[in-house]
Amino acid sequence: MRYYEILKKRRTDLKLSIQDVSAQTRLAPEYIKAIEDNDLDVFSDDLSFVRYFIRSYCEALGVNWNMLQEEVDGSIKHYAHLRNMALTQAQKRMAASMPMDTNESRVRRTGRSSYQNRVASTSRSLSRKPRRKLSMKAVIIAGIILCGGFGLWAGMNQIRASQAAQAQAAADQEAKDKEAETARLAELRRREQGLDNAQPEQEEAPKVEDTTSVSGSTVTVTSTFDTPPEVAIEAKFSAPSTVWLTEAGAVLNDTSQYTDSFSQTVTMNAPGTLLFQPAVPEGMKLTVNGQTVTPELNENGEAIITIEVVQAAGAAKEEAAAEQGEQNEPAE
Repeated sequence: MRYYEILKKRRTDLKLSIQDVSAQTRLAPEYIKAIEDNDLDVFSDDLSFVRYFIRSYCEALGVNWNMLQEEVDGSIKHYAHLRNMALTQAQKRMAASMPMDTNESRVRRTGRSSYQNRVASTSRSLSRKPRRKLSMKAVIIAGIILCGGFGLWAGMNQIRASQAAQAQAAADQEAKDKEAETARLAELRRREQGLDNAQPEQEEAPKVEDTTSVSGSTVTVTSTFDTPPEVAIEAKFSAPSTVWLTEAGAVLNDTSQYTDSFSQTVTMNAPGTLLFQPAVPEGMKLTVNGQTVTPELNENGEAIITIEVVQAAGAAKEEAAAEQGEQNEPAE
């Protein structure tokens, strides 16, 4: 799957519109659509910022930029190469359409008399030394122009390098701001969906131990919800990795890169699903509530661990029966 297809699928999976992403990244909607359609003609006036646009889009959606960077750079270089070839072909066609010089002067020269040829030869011999002096002057002037041009080129390169560094710093800061904004919007969405509603207080009861079972890349945590169950995730990596821990599309962790390990405990107030996705799953050792999990990689080389938190089968019936019994008790 190409990088732009990954970005579009990620956006639709998060149920975000192009306008939502535009508000988070501050990129024009037509730029977002052009990135998803791989339409680099939209950026043909200046390709230098396309890379930063795509990186900002990746960070806003929680997509690992390092995995897509090589493909994005190759796509931009290929587009620039095709555009330069088209420009070169246009210049060749323009040069071919220009009129060629005629040989009339050469024809006139061959029709001169021997006397005229001797005069022309004498004139050339007399003017030979001044030509050499003029040639030397031309060499000196050309050298000065060349040195000046090289100095100007070096200066422009330094200016471009400084501008690129400033643009990179600004892009990094903007990416952090967008990540914070994404987390804020996700939190608002969670509240609107009622995922953060406080559970009613219940009478204390003997705690029943929760159970955790593992099947491939799926972990099931079964609880009576007498007390909110906890999901403890521990991971150790063989190489630095970025991690996304999400619930209903909301990111629950700091998505900055982890050096060699990841640890987080999530308290579940209601049944739900957690998704744990490391950017570098190779060599990872993962446990959920102390149970070892061996993730299975999909066709894209990704590992997505699904953690289902469900209520025990009899618990819901017992709660309903207890509520019904309280309602049927006669008032004193």
